[in-house]
Amino acid sequence: MNNKSVKKVLFKHEQKMPREQAATLLETIASKLREDGSFTLNLGEKSQHVEPAEVVEFEIELEERNGKYELEFELEWREGDSKTGEITVE
Repeated sequence: MNNKSVKKVLFKHEQKMPREQAATLLETIASKLREDGSFTLNLGEKSQHVEPAEVVEFEIELEERNGKYELEFELEWREGDSKTGEITVE
């Protein structure tokens, strides 16, 4: 029996845009997360609501290959995550 989980891509989009427009898009996502805890991605008839858990894993990765750079921001979570895993002493 194979217990390997299958990755399901819910939304994917790539496009070239001016740096300022990309910054505005990131600011909008950050603002919606801060204010509402969620945001919705819309592209034509497609839309995907995104509501991360209260605690997320945040990753930034910068790569360079043959003079081409790639900067990725990633939020990762499981439904219902709310604890940070910080140590406590009683």
